[in-house]
Amino acid sequence: MAFTKSSDQMMSPAADARAIEGLPADNLRLDWAMALISCAIVFGLYIDGWAHNHGQVDDSFFTPWHALLYSAVGLSGLALVICHFRNVSKGFRWSKALPAGYALSLIGFFAFGAGGAADMLWHEIFGFEEGIEALISPSHLYLALTGLLIMTGPIRALWQRESDGSWGSLAPAILCFICITSVFTFFNAYAPIGGDLIILTGPRPQPHHLHDVAGIAPFVIQSNILLGSALFMARRWRLPFGAITLLFIVNSLLMTWYRVGEAGEFIFALSAALVGLLGDYLLSGSEPIDTRRLRIAGCLIPFAYSLGAMLAVHILGNSVWGSGELWWLIHMWLGVPIMAGAFGYGLSMIMRQPAILASEST
Repeated sequence: MAFTKSSDQMMSPAADARAIEGLPADNLRLDWAMALISCAIVFGLYIDGWAHNHGQVDDSFFTPWHALLYSAVGLSGLALVICHFRNVSKGFRWSKALPAGYALSLIGFFAFGAGGAADMLWHEIFGFEEGIEALISPSHLYLALTGLLIMTGPIRALWQRESDGSWGSLAPAILCFICITSVFTFFNAYAPIGGDLIILTGPRPQPHHLHDVAGIAPFVIQSNILLGSALFMARRWRLPFGAITLLFIVNSLLMTWYRVGEAGEFIFALSAALVGLLGDYLLSGSEPIDTRRLRIAGCLIPFAYSLGAMLAVHILGNSVWGSGELWWLIHMWLGVPIMAGAFGYGLSMIMRQPAILASEST
């Protein structure tokens, strides 16, 4: 069943009777509302992280930062409940009163509320987390999962529609991809691209094994999280130019802002923007995405992202941190981007359409 008609369009009585038997028609206004609310949820998450990193919170669950996050989640529930009851009043069945893709978002909202109560109880029993513990805490991971159910509503809704590849038709889904990607990178902030990489600058420590591991992980993990979202979007839609650049820039700005110690660290966002432009060149404006370009993008994007971030660390070590230049030798500063690209190639193979399905669709 295709959902291409706007809920604002007038329908004949016969068509309306058929629609009541199924799901409500697509609702672009709901898509936009949920996409913008998803941005607010992610902002609430990051500002809470910023507050923790800058000593603005104490051992209390009731903070202004939590209030921002939970208010944004509450707004998502309000939008979905209003839409649900409006459609019920029009004659749609209670269990099918939301447009396609949004039932899981409503489940996610109620599950998030239960998770918030469980998180408060967790703190009362086990105390408050410190540092990396907050990223690994089971109660926080549960909240992340339920939050993702809420934010992926517009993606599920737009996934089953035809698109002309324009910003007008895809912007809500692109914004939500940026949001969920930023949730993934937030919860991988124990391996950050940013000021923590000062350990790779200055005199070469002895031994340096743990420093090497702490340096390798951010470049490989963060670059491939971003790549995965870019490939996933490109595999489904003909993307408008700038979508991948926006993904890389916004994510880098958020990750730098909530951890930043020096303003100069925003150079990472400049590096990310250049890699995003490369991604747009390779992945935008093609439908379906060419397998060869998919593989090239899978290799080049994480390679360029990790190498660019490495160069930023080198520059910051000399000019901002005052710690000295990157002490990695060529074995590492070239080998790590190659490793990131190898992981990216594997992701591109997963995204590739099986040959038997490709032949059936032609």
